[in-house]
Amino acid sequence: HGEERLGLLLNRSLPSVNKQSRPVDLVVVVSDNDPVSNFLEREDIESCFDGTSKDKVRFLQNERTSRMSSTGNWNTGILEALSTFGGDCWVAILDEDDEWHESHVETCLKSSTSQECQWVVSGIVRMGKTGESKEPIPDHIPLAKDFFTTNPGVQGSNLFVRCEALLKAGLFDEKLSSTTDRDLCIRLSDILHGVDSSFASTGEYTVVHYADPFRPRVSKYG
Repeated sequence: HGEERLGLLLNRSLPSVNKQSRPVDLVVVVSDNDPVSNFLEREDIESCFDGTSKDKVRFLQNERTSRMSSTGNWNTGILEALSTFGGDCWVAILDEDDEWHESHVETCLKSSTSQECQWVVSGIVRMGKTGESKEPIPDHIPLAKDFFTTNPGVQGSNLFVRCEALLKAGLFDEKLSSTTDRDLCIRLSDILHGVDSSFASTGEYTVVHYADPFRPRVSKYG
């Protein structure tokens, strides 16, 4: 994704994972760069973590679909979690330019009070060129129609979902070049609809999303 975004990964995103009050059990970093000229090394990633946390890091090359809004990367990471822990494990996704507050993982786990819970949503603070704004935090499972008309406050970096639910939803669609997280959330809503205990809201803002107005996007008008 370029040296600038690599810097954000190493200086913002991964350090926020390392600082979690409830340490994560596995960190999967998936590279979409050309493996021959890849300027991201395992040692660079490990330098973001303390002590034995380095042993939890797995650095993989995306061998699935490339350059499609990171869908191949995300699916690679999800399947790695599945092969390690099984379908009951929780998967949390973080874009390379976003960050978590240090209580993010702990807050999400505390909110998943039922074994039936499959999806936990926390609040997003959006950082833009005019300052910060807070996205609404859904207190119930968003309906599919919510994603067609607006963004109900769910995107990649605040996805906290059991691996089995992601599999049932079909993972990320690697044929889509945009709105991939919204597409997945629509399918999650469909499979979990009607089971209130399958969804939980933390009610807290623990994710910071940095909106770059100059970053090229397929979904951007014009």
